Amino acid sequence: MPNIGYSHRPVAMGREGLVASAHPLATLAGVGTLKAGGTAADAAVATNAVLAVTQPYCCGAGGDLFCLYYEAATRRVHCLNGSGRSGTRATFGEAARRGYTQLPTLGPATVSVPGCVRGWAMLLERFGSRPLSNLLRPAIHYAEHGFPSTSLVSQAAAEWTPAITDPEWRRIFSPGGRPAAPGELLVQADLARTLEGLGVEGPDLFYRGRIAEAIARRMEADGFLTADDLAAHTGEWSEPIHTTYRGATVYQTPPPTQGLAALLALNLLEGVPVARRRLGSTEHLHVLIEMAKLAYADRDRWIGDPAHVRVPVDALLSKDYAGRRRALYDPAKAQPYTWGDPEGDTTGFVVADGRGDVVAVIQSLYNAWGSGVVPPGTGVLLHNRGRHFSLDASHPTALAPRKRPFHTLTASIVTRDARPVMAFATMGGHGQAMFHLQVLPNVLDYGVDIQEAIERPRFVVGSLSAGEPADTVHVERRVGRRVLASLERRGHRVKPGPDFFHRAGHAHGVVVRDGTLMGGADPRGDGAALGY
Repeated sequence: MPNIGYSHRPVAMGREGLVASAHPLATLAGVGTLKAGGTAADAAVATNAVLAVTQPYCCGAGGDLFCLYYEAATRRVHCLNGSGRSGTRATFGEAARRGYTQLPTLGPATVSVPGCVRGWAMLLERFGSRPLSNLLRPAIHYAEHGFPSTSLVSQAAAEWTPAITDPEWRRIFSPGGRPAAPGELLVQADLARTLEGLGVEGPDLFYRGRIAEAIARRMEADGFLTADDLAAHTGEWSEPIHTTYRGATVYQTPPPTQGLAALLALNLLEGVPVARRRLGSTEHLHVLIEMAKLAYADRDRWIGDPAHVRVPVDALLSKDYAGRRRALYDPAKAQPYTWGDPEGDTTGFVVADGRGDVVAVIQSLYNAWGSGVVPPGTGVLLHNRGRHFSLDASHPTALAPRKRPFHTLTASIVTRDARPVMAFATMGGHGQAMFHLQVLPNVLDYGVDIQEAIERPRFVVGSLSAGEPADTVHVERRVGRRVLASLERRGHRVKPGPDFFHRAGHAHGVVVRDGTLMGGADPRGDGAALGY
């Protein structure tokens, strides 16, 4: 049974609408849009636009977007791929000419086409009811007049000030080398003008107009993008990938995202009676860690841009394949795993409206502050998703022109009998699929409310700092000393983290139960869930 009083926050509830996002001002903008009669799509764009202002190190118009949209009228889940492609100059020859043995973390060479703005337009064209100019008003206000900087924004700017040399970034986010202190107003006047222009001209401003010209000029010397690459950009609607889990259907974003890894892990977990293990016990955490490792081994071998490489999704998601992979699992000790053969900063938020539509959105600059590049006069910070391309010609993510990079971005919608049960999204880069694996079963197997499911201690497997082994298991120390010690005895390389470790994701979710919307927001970040 759930622990009474475990959560630090109460679950948010409503019947007419609910928004859970990573900043209170963004949640308010989304709720305000719903209360004014807007759809879930309208509220999602309004929410995202404010997040682009108030979480400038995580997301924004210069990033990529994916979303899952449950349409009540048809009882279908749709997937929007709002990600961009590499530039036409992104070739092995050009990389060699520049002396790259691997792509850098910062700078113009890491920038692929930003797909977010076109994604907003596509979402509104299909499911919206309000003009973009109306939905951008709250974001324009906070960009023009400023908002009180949070500790997370201030800390991120302070940490990256020594590394980011772009003069526009430093002028806006660290003038004189001093970022805004917590509570101090952060004003982004250039971004306000860009958002105003988008409201008037729509996405053409970004891909063919003034903003496109500024981006192309900034890319001329050191980037792979050209003006033609921006003008040619399109997003696409597609079918999500899915699997079944204990009678529910779990939908995820398809490749080139790692949504496949979350489904692989759930398929593996389905063969284990996890609910018989005490929530938060050594036995519970051990099986989750091991299933995540198995799924990630396949992720790293198979996922790439399906337009360029074969990704055997159906074979990987077969229950027979999960059974063969599960046979490698040892309930008594940790194992190293390799891939089988079947034949990452970000923001995640959810919106549910009174019509029954539900949307889960994941939108990102990738690393904190993305590429660290702001084209002059735009206020738009460009992402660094292109750093994920490999200079190994045999790798699924090998560098090539007009190719989508691998995305850590994922979003989930869960249905039962074709009706929504849950929507979930979280930031966290590399760990996102692991966080889906941990939070979804908290609800589906253990029956805890969405707020507690999000607040429960989490782990992330991987190297989070230089020199750490790849199998390091970072576990929030709230699990207790006995559990940490027991995991170590099973062979896990445990590294205790803070009670609420920000690298374990900032998650947001909504559960639909008997017509009531129940929302949760992550105390690891600045988020808020509100329903009405």
